[in-house]
Amino acid sequence: MDLQKFGIKLFIKQGNIYSPKDFIPVFHNWIQNSSLPEHLLIDVVDYSHIYDGPGVLLTAHEGHISLDNEHEMPGLFYLRKTKISGDFIERFKTILSTSLFIANLCQNNESFNSIQFLSNSFRFISNDRLLAENNDKNQIMLSKEVKEALASIYPKVNWIMEDYSQKEERLAFTVKLEDNKSNIFT
Repeated sequence: MDLQKFGIKLFIKQGNIYSPKDFIPVFHNWIQNSSLPEHLLIDVVDYSHIYDGPGVLLTAHEGHISLDNEHEMPGLFYLRKTKISGDFIERFKTILSTSLFIANLCQNNESFNSIQFLSNSFRFISNDRLLAENNDKNQIMLSKEVKEALASIYPKVNWIMEDYSQKEERLAFTVKLEDNKSNIFT
């Protein structure tokens, strides 16, 4: 499968208090300073009034960055929209490293130094219902491909795939480290 449009959601630790609206000036600052390499940052949109929606969205030509609360699980979601060269493993590495870079930008921002991300899990979300229909066959195949990509990045870590999306949703699943000693940020 030549899946190009997919993303990673890094979960925000419970107890972190923030308002997605507080990120609006931060995202505008990122646009002004071209803070995200290899991305043309365009605009910020406030969707925080929509229940289970994208929260605050930073649009870029290459993808979207949002602070959402989908399924009452707050997180930072990077969704790639444009093609990336290479096989799935290379594309996955690019999207994961971009997600981690953005999370570090958030954590290192003076306004949000209290925001911390879970270092032992994330959510993989496909955004191509035509190519990656949400069915058992595709869930199994993409779980395997994600595990292979993670094995190339974290060779001594075991991963558990769980919390598969419902049939009417986009294909998605949560990826967790088997042990709590490892860290996706290292």
